[in-house]
Order: sequence, then C-alpha cells, then structure tokens
Amino acid sequence: NLYGNNLIGKIPITIASLPKLQLLNVGNNKLTGGIPPFIGNLSALLYLSVESNNIEGDVPHEMCQLNNLIRIRMPVNKLTGTFPSCLYNVSSLIEISATDNQFHGSLPPNMFHTLPNLQRFYVALNQISGSIPPSIINVSKLSVLEISGNQFTGQVPPLGKLRDLFHLRLSWNKLGDNSANNLEFLKSLTNCSRLEMLSIADNNFGGHLPNSLGNLSTQLSQLNLGGNQISGEIPETIGNLIGLSFLTMQDNRIDGIIPTTFGKFQKMQVLDVSINKLLGEIGAFIGNLSQLFHLEMGENKLEGNIPPSIGNCQKLQYLNLSQNNLTGTIPLEVFNLSSLTNLLDLSYNSLSSSIPEEVGNLKHINLIDVSENHLSGYIPGTLGECTMLESLYLKGNTLQGIIPSSLASLK
Repeated sequence: NLYGNNLIGKIPITIASLPKLQLLNVGNNKLTGGIPPFIGNLSALLYLSVESNNIEGDVPHEMCQLNNLIRIRMPVNKLTGTFPSCLYNVSSLIEISATDNQFHGSLPPNMFHTLPNLQRFYVALNQISGSIPPSIINVSKLSVLEISGNQFTGQVPPLGKLRDLFHLRLSWNKLGDNSANNLEFLKSLTNCSRLEMLSIADNNFGGHLPNSLGNLSTQLSQLNLGGNQISGEIPETIGNLIGLSFLTMQDNRIDGIIPTTFGKFQKMQVLDVSINKLLGEIGAFIGNLSQLFHLEMGENKLEGNIPPSIGNCQKLQYLNLSQNNLTGTIPLEVFNLSSLTNLLDLSYNSLSSSIPEEVGNLKHINLIDVSENHLSGYIPGTLGECTMLESLYLKGNTLQGIIPSSLASLK
C-alpha cells in the first residue's frame, strides 16, 4: 500500500515478480505512463488501485487475466479507449471505479450478466455513450450506480430488483426524450427501501412526476430533478419523503402550487424550485423547515406576501425569491435572520413600502438585491452596519432623499 505519497515515474516492471501479491494500491501519487500489461501476471491480485495519478492510455487486455480481482479502482486519471469487454467476465468483481477519465464507446447490453457480485459501479465524468445496459436489472447486489457526466441516451430500465441500491446518480447525460413515459422507472424504485441518494438532473426527461414519488424510501436524503423538461404539478405525496435534506427541481416546466406537504421536510437544508411556472403563494409552512440554509424560488409566478414564518428558518444563509409576482411589504422577520450571509435577492417583484431600519441586522451578508420593486422612502443609514456587504442593488424603485454617508463604511 503506497497510497498518498509523492511517487513519480511509471509502475516498475519488477512488481511483476511478486506472484503472491494480493493488494496493490499506488493511488494518489504522481505516477505517469500507462497501466502496464505485466499487471496481468499478478494472478493472486484481489485489489488494484491506481486512482488519482496521471496515468494514461488504454486499459490493457492482460488485466482480464486477474480472475480473482475483487476491486479495481482507477478514477481521476487520463485513461482513454473503451473498457476491454473481457473485464466483464471477471465474475468476482465487487467494485469497478473509473470516474473522471476519458473513456468512450458504449457499454455492452449483456455486460452485467457476468458480474453477479458487483456492488459498486462508478464511471462518471467520461465520454461513454449509448444506452444503460438492460442487464443491469439482474445485478441484485448493486448498491451504487454512478454514471453521471457522460453521454448516455435512451430510457432508464426499471431498477426495482436492485433492492440494496442506495446511491443512484444519472445526472448530466442525455437520457430521456422529453416524452410522457420518461419517468416510468421512478415507480420501480419504490422497491429500493435503502435508497438515500437519487439524481436524474440535467438530462432530457419529460412527463409528469408520478404520485408514486412519495413511495420512495423514507431514507432518501437527496433528490435532484433539475435541468429537465418535467411538467405538471408537484405531487402532494412528496411530503412523505421526510428524510429529505436536499431537494432540487429547478429549471423545468413544473406548474401548480407548492404543496403544503413541503412543511413535513423537517430535515431540509437545500430547497431549489427556481425557474419553473409555479403559482400561488409561498405558504406559511416554509417556517417548519427549521434546518434550511439555502432557499431558491426565483423565476416563477408566485404571488402574495412573503410569509413572516420564514423568520423561523434561523439557519438560512441564501434566500432568492426574485422574478415573481410577490406583493406587500418585506417582513421584518427577513431582516432578523442574522444567519443570512450569502444572498438576499427579492428583485423583480411588486414589493412595496420602505426598506426598514432592521436591514442593518444583516451584518454578515454579501449581497442584497431589492431592485425593480415598488419600494419608496429613504435608503436607511443602517445599511452601513452590513459590514460584509459586497453588492447592493436598489435600482428601479421610487427611493428618495440622500445617499447615506454610512455607506462609506462598507469597505
């Protein structure tokens, strides 16, 4: 085990004279060259890791001679070409990790038939294309499937037989074709009772979110749906996912109101529903999300007042409600959120009245944007107490009076 040193050069051929070697870990070094063909002589090898180096070239076919291999790890290198198909005949493999390389080509449709013991499959951040192999539905021990950041196309097969699945990341591909049946596979995932992370963001999925979304595992903590063509309403059943701490569905075509069942998200930390067509009011239920630190609802058609209950979100650091149809005054509870450090963006709404003196309570905030509203009155001198302020946007209102000299203290 030579992991995490400053080794340079190539993997030396003398390693081939160690026929009993079972573990070879040269990860996190500065090695160059390729994976040498003589690795195939290490017939007793169980674990091979070359991760996080500068290794390049194709994976040698000689690696397929390692019939006892359990784990192969080669992420974060400069490997190219396609996976040698014979590697999929190494039935003892539990883990294949090849994230962040330059692999291309497609995966054989039947490749998973000969990998009955596979538990973790990582090939994210490559240039792999084609369909997700349908044989994947038979790998009953699979717990991690990570294929994001490739060029996969087509439909996602039903994965309900993978009952041990807890990490599924399909984001940043070309999956789906913006049709009504694209999200059918989500129904099958209700059988995966251990599922903790699900990301299908930044694909071409169309159709509506099924009511069965609420039947996914209560262990689910991250659900990423953003950057697709999803339409229709958010099903109320989503409130059953009480384990969620991270929910993103931005940049879709979702309409209707925000369900009050969002109030059940007691563990929610990041919520992003921006760039959709959401209607109605921001309900008082938002105050139930006491763990929230990032809330983004901009670029919708939300209306009514900003609910004062948002003051219960005492950990909120980032609040963006811009480009909606919000009216009324800015509640003082917003300015009493001393946790707001990153951003307060209420721009392009129809908010009225004055900017209250309490804005000075946001001592650590970086950006305030209340431009393009109907705000009137004076610019409060207490803005000078926002000592960490980097950006201030007040344009497009009917403010009057002098620019307070206290702004000179905003270094």
